[in-house]
Amino acid sequence: MAETISIEEPAPAPRALEVLCRVLLAVATALIILVAVLLVAQVAARNLWNIGLPRAEELMRLAGVLVVYTTAPVLALRGQHVAVDVFINLLPRLPRAACLVIAELSMMLFCVLTVYGGWLYLQRAWKFKTAALGLPNIYLYAPIMACFVLLFIISAWRIATIVRTERATQ
Repeated sequence: MAETISIEEPAPAPRALEVLCRVLLAVATALIILVAVLLVAQVAARNLWNIGLPRAEELMRLAGVLVVYTTAPVLALRGQHVAVDVFINLLPRLPRAACLVIAELSMMLFCVLTVYGGWLYLQRAWKFKTAALGLPNIYLYAPIMACFVLLFIISAWRIATIVRTERATQ
């Protein structure tokens, strides 16, 4: 049988990133609770009083989107994001580190492209409002862009950690 290779634990993160990610995790938890409360309220309103709550529907949708983007940096910082590491674990130490750096560089490029695309989009759409709540788009997209900037910083930190670990093992 093949030997099982354990996934390495990420190095301790800088305190500022840890605190920021704890805040994001608390925000994501609050958003999930908000979604649950609004869902119950919406079901009760429809079944008991035969009325719809379009604002609750829209707020649930927005909260669901924000949960995804606020938890991505937390998972990346902790090394708990989804990763296909079957082939990387089979590689020797140096090629494995090179693949991990390439993956983080790809993430950084994705973050840059997303923030740039978001900036281009928001130049035209920041003044428009959501249908039910009348919430300006900037209030939805600014936190998402901030999470992508944080994800970029975390990827840079992960690259530095990989390089530092490789230098220490040589």
